[in-house]
Amino acid sequence: MGKNYKAIIFLILFTLLLTACSKGSTSGNQLNGGSSGSDTSSGTKADMKYSSSTGIASDTGTEQLADETAGKESVSTNRKLIRRIIMELETMEFNPTMDFITKEVNKSGGYIEKSEIQGDSYEGSTNRYANLVIRIPSTEVDSFITKVDKNANVINKQESMEDITLNYVDTKSHVKALQIEQERLLALLEKSGKLEDIISLEDRLSDVRYELEKYASTLRTYDNLVEYSTITLTVDEVVRITPVEGKSAWNRMGTGLKDSLYNIRQGFVNFIVWLVVNGPYLILWGIILVIFVLIGIKINKKYKKTLQKPIPTAVVLQDSAQEKESDKS
Repeated sequence: MGKNYKAIIFLILFTLLLTACSKGSTSGNQLNGGSSGSDTSSGTKADMKYSSSTGIASDTGTEQLADETAGKESVSTNRKLIRRIIMELETMEFNPTMDFITKEVNKSGGYIEKSEIQGDSYEGSTNRYANLVIRIPSTEVDSFITKVDKNANVINKQESMEDITLNYVDTKSHVKALQIEQERLLALLEKSGKLEDIISLEDRLSDVRYELEKYASTLRTYDNLVEYSTITLTVDEVVRITPVEGKSAWNRMGTGLKDSLYNIRQGFVNFIVWLVVNGPYLILWGIILVIFVLIGIKINKKYKKTLQKPIPTAVVLQDSAQEKESDKS
């Protein structure tokens, strides 16, 4: 009886052990297979969305993941950079410098977007200057700047870089989404038979086309700004190139003294030039002034002569008699 009791207990424990092992393997299968199946089904249901405007179910989750992946690859491999450069130049030979700049712009494959030239070299004061907005292919910018730097005195240079990669990718994603919606709207428009549905679909289609044109224009602008860098050039005609000033006090004093002497000399030269240029006017006004002076002198002489003439005796006696009669009365 004791042995039978022990055998029964052993069988019960063995059975429980087998049951536990079978449950563990079943739960493991569920974790590895069953749960992924349920997640996949739920994920598919979550990703599948219905578009109320198009009436077609779309796998938006997959599309969004693909767009994000493409966007990340684009950001990392093809950055969109807008380069802008501002330069101020001095030259003693204005026309040759302008011809050189125009020649180099054409040689680099760029173009002059804006050109403005003002001033002249009248009276020896060379104050002509030009303001140019130039578009140069981004691959040729450094070469163009180097050539300009060698042929003119650059007194100021500023450069900036703007990264529009994220904006570009975002705009491109909008265009792709709108193109897909446009195709679906056209497909629905062919199948629809109700007048109300046709009107609604055409209204939405016109909005989509307008947005597509707007985003396409933005992309074209971005592409142009990225492919062609913008260089703003200011060219000043001078008679003396601005020297590079040293940092020491002696260099600064020497430069200041040279500038002062140069300004004095230029002031004297400008005065001589002004005197020669305006000489005819000065001579004309001098002649007119001399004529008026001579006329004034003649008038003054006549007036003095009239004062110096003697008064007649009869007139004097008559005046004295009148005075006596007035005293008596």
